[in-house]
Amino acid sequence: MNEDHDARRQARTASPCRRQCTLDGHDVCVGCGRTISEICGWSALDEAGRVRVCADAAARLAARERRLR
Repeated sequence: MNEDHDARRQARTASPCRRQCTLDGHDVCVGCGRTISEICGWSALDEAGRVRVCADAAARLAARERRLR
């Protein structure tokens, strides 16, 4: 039973944290692109929520990169 639980935990989407934690003026991390509420709520999210947050964060980072060009 422990092996099954460990396998499920490992299969979960990993945090997109890059250890560059700095919030911009909109409370979005410049390292991973998550909002402060997404960062704080990460551990409570189910798999679908984690996937959604990762997609949203990636979109924010891409938008920031386009603005900086």
